[in-house]
Amino acid sequence: MSLPEDHAGHMAGGLTEFSLRRRITVLVLLLSILVVGVVATIGIPLEIFPRGYTGPYLHVWVPWPNAPTQEVLDEITFPLEEELSSVRGLSRVNSFSTVNGCSVFIQFKQGTDMNVAYREVRDRVQRARVLFPEDVDRVFIGKEDASGIPVAVIGMAIDPGLTDYYTLLKREVIQPLERIDGVAKVTVDGLEEKEFLIEVDRELAEGNGLNLYQLAQELGADNFTLASGHVRDAGRKWLLRSVATYNTIEEVENRRLTPTVRLKDVARVKYDEPEKRYSVRVNSRPAVAVVIFKEGEANTVEVSRRIQRAFEEMQQNPRLSTMYFEVLFNQGAVVIESLMNLVNGGLLGGFLAAAILFLFLRRFRLTAIITLSIPLSLLIALAVMYFAGESLNILTLLALMIAIGMLVDNSIVVAENIHRFHKEGLPRREACIRGAAEIALAITMATLTTVVVFLPVSLVEGEGRFFLARLALPISVSLLASLLVALVFVPLSVYLTLPTDGMHQRASLLRWSHERVNAVLRHVYELTFERLNTGYNHALAFFLTRRLELVLLLGLVFALTQLVAFRKVRFVEQQEADQTSFQIRVQSPPEYSLDELREYFGEIEKVLAARQEEYGFKGYFTLVFPRGGNIEAWFDKDREMKLSAKAIGEKLLKELPRKPGMKLFTGRENRAEETKGQEVFVFQLEGDEAAILDEVAERLEPLVLNVEGVLGIRESEQPAPSEMGLVIDRDRATASAVSPEMIAGLVGYALRGMALPKFNYEGREIPVRIRFEERDRTSFNTLVGFQVPTANGGTIPLSAVTQQRMLKTPKAIFRANKRTTRTITAELKPDRAKEARERLMALQQQIDLPEGVTFGTSQIQTVNEELRNMAFAAGLSIIFIYLLMGFLFESFVLPLSIILTIPLAGLGVVWAHFAAGKDLDYLGAVGAVLLIGVVVNNAIVLIDYVIRLRAEGVERREALLLAAHRRFRPIMMTALTTIIGMIPLTFQQPSDIGLSYKSFGLTLIGGMTTATALTMLVVPVFYTFFDDAREALSRVVHRVMPPRKTAALGLEPPPAAN
Repeated sequence: MSLPEDHAGHMAGGLTEFSLRRRITVLVLLLSILVVGVVATIGIPLEIFPRGYTGPYLHVWVPWPNAPTQEVLDEITFPLEEELSSVRGLSRVNSFSTVNGCSVFIQFKQGTDMNVAYREVRDRVQRARVLFPEDVDRVFIGKEDASGIPVAVIGMAIDPGLTDYYTLLKREVIQPLERIDGVAKVTVDGLEEKEFLIEVDRELAEGNGLNLYQLAQELGADNFTLASGHVRDAGRKWLLRSVATYNTIEEVENRRLTPTVRLKDVARVKYDEPEKRYSVRVNSRPAVAVVIFKEGEANTVEVSRRIQRAFEEMQQNPRLSTMYFEVLFNQGAVVIESLMNLVNGGLLGGFLAAAILFLFLRRFRLTAIITLSIPLSLLIALAVMYFAGESLNILTLLALMIAIGMLVDNSIVVAENIHRFHKEGLPRREACIRGAAEIALAITMATLTTVVVFLPVSLVEGEGRFFLARLALPISVSLLASLLVALVFVPLSVYLTLPTDGMHQRASLLRWSHERVNAVLRHVYELTFERLNTGYNHALAFFLTRRLELVLLLGLVFALTQLVAFRKVRFVEQQEADQTSFQIRVQSPPEYSLDELREYFGEIEKVLAARQEEYGFKGYFTLVFPRGGNIEAWFDKDREMKLSAKAIGEKLLKELPRKPGMKLFTGRENRAEETKGQEVFVFQLEGDEAAILDEVAERLEPLVLNVEGVLGIRESEQPAPSEMGLVIDRDRATASAVSPEMIAGLVGYALRGMALPKFNYEGREIPVRIRFEERDRTSFNTLVGFQVPTANGGTIPLSAVTQQRMLKTPKAIFRANKRTTRTITAELKPDRAKEARERLMALQQQIDLPEGVTFGTSQIQTVNEELRNMAFAAGLSIIFIYLLMGFLFESFVLPLSIILTIPLAGLGVVWAHFAAGKDLDYLGAVGAVLLIGVVVNNAIVLIDYVIRLRAEGVERREALLLAAHRRFRPIMMTALTTIIGMIPLTFQQPSDIGLSYKSFGLTLIGGMTTATALTMLVVPVFYTFFDDAREALSRVVHRVMPPRKTAALGLEPPPAAN
């Protein structure tokens, strides 16, 4: 096999000669890179997640409290979905209908102009509003970040002595926060605006022949200001308004309902807070939680800093001096913490990599030159990212930190080769030019093989594509920059530092200390790596004569991996990361009132307060609502924790008081367990009718329970409330001349009340609501006794035209793209999970569903699809790498021996996860794709030198042994810098909403370790197999083809040995 024409070597020689000849030009280029890189580093925006993580997004919220879920779906969700479906650029529309209203989450395609999208959504909402119920007051359209993570949460304990803290917080807290640039929305949990309540006494009203429905209609039409046109007077044109507004409470109370009855005779008007269906406390004190969301395109860190400044000003506000403030969450601080963790890990990894280099090189100046290639390459990458509009986030910064260990690879090989030629007697200039030129093809190919793994990004779907795309630019640019640094700046730096005959000797003390350090490091190196190099050479010499034994040993290793480790390592969506807070959730039966729940949570808070100092948590936030609630405690990050947050939560759970029917849970609801696919299997039903889906779910559940390996059906931790239905008897209603609309309106107004036009009070618009008194709306027997007016002027009891019926209603109805969904979660036996999953998937295929009902894609199926996508990307990367090496080496046979390093790396990936007890996640899969382009680099450097030696006439066996011996140092240095550089990132703890890098780091560390350990044994041996196969094929082909065509295929015979 002849050496291909070394175009890369000629080009590298030209670049190196240019840098040596035009030193000032190279220095100016270096200073330009430094200036632009520093400016880009200062100006590049900081984010927690990269843009596009969830796509362009808008949120529509329509509040309608205390309404049945099905009614919210029919009256609000359906009209809203219908109108929004015509908005251009839609990707997905999800809706949630609950007893408090409707939320619609609108996701748009990438590249959609969100200003245009916002205007279109607002227009569609206005069209849908004409179909909403009359008492739907407001509709909110939010631009908040699609991740759903607030940019800040502030807990504020309320002074019980304040009479109207809503107005105070609105003016002094909410409005200043809403005015901050980049803030999209501010919500307050636990804060209700006071309103004027008109509470009607049912007996007095019915005794005077008054009906709540009619009364509400009359009062609603009473309080208005209406533009009535224009009039002319004295030659001037005047705008005319008809005004019928109330100016005082007395005017409302004295409003005549009949000639003899005023409103105050049958109702009580009061200014009070509406009835709360939940409560909020911070550290056992009544409180509110101010939740702040940022706009999707706003910079997280900048918005958080503005909020922090505003918060500090609020603390100095004397009007708020009686309130206790606590920042429960600050996403900007989390961003900074996450990024600083990455930076610190990268710096530590870089320091360790430099220490390894110094152990090998034992030359301070040479080590410094190679190490400085890291910041120089990173500055180039940051400048490109800045001008490309990228941000520094947990993915792009991770990419740069990954690259740190690889950025020195090219410089190591170039500097090492230059020093080898200089030691052999070549002058400085010639050693630099020849050293860079000889290795240029190998390092160019090694760099391009890492870059080429990102080419399949455009052909892969799913979340893996997003991760790969975000890693592609930083890694690719930084590696290409390191190639430029290695071929231009490193030869010049080495040239300037290499000793010459005329150079002055070091001072005696400095020379003595340098020699002592050098002697110690040489001794350490000889005891470790030099012995390892010798051992590798002896082992390689042994296996070159016993090649089949090596193949058998390798087969045993793969078989052992398959039988022991591979079966234990699974693919999951995300790892369960340690948290800096824990959550206790309570589910209660409907028999407990809200006051009883508040009392029970008070008992839980006493336990937390007693254990606060012992366990070291900083505070706790309590939210109580009907049928449950939760408490979240967060830890002081400056205090060392002896136990994890999860362990503390589980320990506290055992100490909490118990009550009959109460169910307690600890920890956040985390999908990591589900996506492992070990404990659960999720059926997702999709259809148009919720009732039909319920029937299918009821029919499916016993079939699921009969499957071997299924423990049971997981119950919802938030059960649906019981709902009593009043079904109108249309025959009776028609016979009694009662309108169904009248019945529905009367019941709705009696229980929920009706919002009337707002009242202008002291310069503010105050909400007004009319309803029956509490004693007239808490009993079902009282409700059915309501008198309903008839068309002929009489009345009839509600019970005479309705029938009561218990209805099964969901607490929330979720719809995806206008289709309702239901889920059934089957819990599996851990030791039989795989077989149970297979049986359940077979069951899913066999079930005959009604027309219009389909099985949706479950989370586990999505994860499996992602895994297939990543495998497809890995396969394409291997093909591209093979083609690239074939192009550069001008051979179809040579790349096969190099490609063999990829399955060797796979051994390390599996065993590393097995030993650490971790599963492979998305980032780990992305790391595996990246690993494909990294592990072949050492084999390329080794085989490239083998080819050069054989081209010089060295016999094959001798060439393999000599190449393995001479390339041991650069291979070990490049591998160890990458491996050690990843260790700090792998074992650091991520922040609460950061990603876990453990699987990613284990993938690179394990893969690089086994690939490096086996490359210098397995690759040379298999090179001989492929070389023998090439010679055999060459002899066959030579019989039927001319030598010229044989050479074109890379099948020409090798040169004869001297």
